[in-house]
Amino acid sequence: MKKNHLLIVTLLLTFSLNAQELAMVTPIEFNENNTAGISYDEITPLLEETTYTYKYKGKKVIVVFTKDEHIEYFENKKYFIKSNIKWTSNRECYMTLKESNLPNFPFRKGAKLHMKIKKVKRGYIFYESTLGGYTWEGKMKKL
Repeated sequence: MKKNHLLIVTLLLTFSLNAQELAMVTPIEFNENNTAGISYDEITPLLEETTYTYKYKGKKVIVVFTKDEHIEYFENKKYFIKSNIKWTSNRECYMTLKESNLPNFPFRKGAKLHMKIKKVKRGYIFYESTLGGYTWEGKMKKL
């Protein structure tokens, strides 16, 4: 009986860990049906054609937003993450990873990040992002 319990616990733990790994590397598909009736020409994103900065591991990261692209530069532009942006409102978007040369970056081309701007205050953007099943909050300072 104890062997059966041990086997079941081991199988469940293995399944759980594999499911988490799969969730981290599987891109989430952006569903166009969720945005029915939105004309993207009418959306004026809060972050269009602007540059921000935030700290990552104690170092400054530069974030550049253009009309349809997002680039994060690390270590004086030595490393980068580039994504396409699809705005669903002026405060919400999906970023699809295009390319990255950042060492040990765990996400692959096609991974989708969902970002919601929660607040704009005194030159800072406060946001919530979701990627690979993880959600976190952060802030960026306008340059």
